[in-house]
Amino acid sequence: MDPFSDISTFVRAAEAGNFTRAARVLRITPSAVSKSVARLEAELGVKLFHRSPRQITLTGDGEVFFDVCRQGMTAIEDARSLLGGSAQPWRGKLRICVPVSFGQCVVAPALSEWLVAHPGLDIELTLTDRHVDMTAERFDLAVMLGEVPDSRLVARALPPHRFQTVAAPVYLQQHGAPSFPGDLGEHACLRYIMANSGQFRTWTFSRSGEAYRHFPIGPLASDHVAVLLALAEGGQGILQAPHYVVAPALAAGRLVTVLNEFDSVGAPLSVVYEKARHASARNRLAVDFLLELGSRL
Repeated sequence: MDPFSDISTFVRAAEAGNFTRAARVLRITPSAVSKSVARLEAELGVKLFHRSPRQITLTGDGEVFFDVCRQGMTAIEDARSLLGGSAQPWRGKLRICVPVSFGQCVVAPALSEWLVAHPGLDIELTLTDRHVDMTAERFDLAVMLGEVPDSRLVARALPPHRFQTVAAPVYLQQHGAPSFPGDLGEHACLRYIMANSGQFRTWTFSRSGEAYRHFPIGPLASDHVAVLLALAEGGQGILQAPHYVVAPALAAGRLVTVLNEFDSVGAPLSVVYEKARHASARNRLAVDFLLELGSRL
């Protein structure tokens, strides 16, 4: 029996979270997957999975073993592709995590064309504004907002992205337009709740070297920019958001910009990955893809 066959089956089962789904990927029967995993557990003398009728979850030993095996399999797949002269060394699964609005407005529109150009990739894209645990949640790479919390991670900074301050024409007709950041205290501001801290995002402005900060107040807040955008379009207040979020509404006239004499830059964005995983050809390809998208901001 090939010892690597059981390890490969174990990795696919851990990724699938279910023996039946793993069997479909491997094109074998679920019972064959179960027997392969049981054989590996007997050989190692540890339990790798907690089993239930509908799903499997890794034990503590399973988590450790999975992380090492998955990295090893990635390295083997890359080596085989290189020695085989493959024109597509990037085949395989990639688990990517990006902020919600960045994923919806920047990554999603570009992803289809990228996948057509690189067939063989299997992408799992998660959208969240919180800082994920790259190791525990088994992400290959991520785009993170703000300071990267883990010094063991490699972070490649994206160019600063512009924010715009906007409101619906009907709101400005009823309440007037602010001419200075300090005027925002007289307006209903739509507040964004930051996922990592639970605090409201501070609005920032600069002009001629002078910086201004505004702590927004208002009756409406959300941890999803899309909700705040809909409220702004409905005339419920003033919003400050990334330009790529508000661009379609501005082009359609549903929103207009205010405080145009002031610049505003959002929290830094970084492409983040574990150093060991950058050795993978498909990881390098995905990092370059995200960096190129960030250069358009």
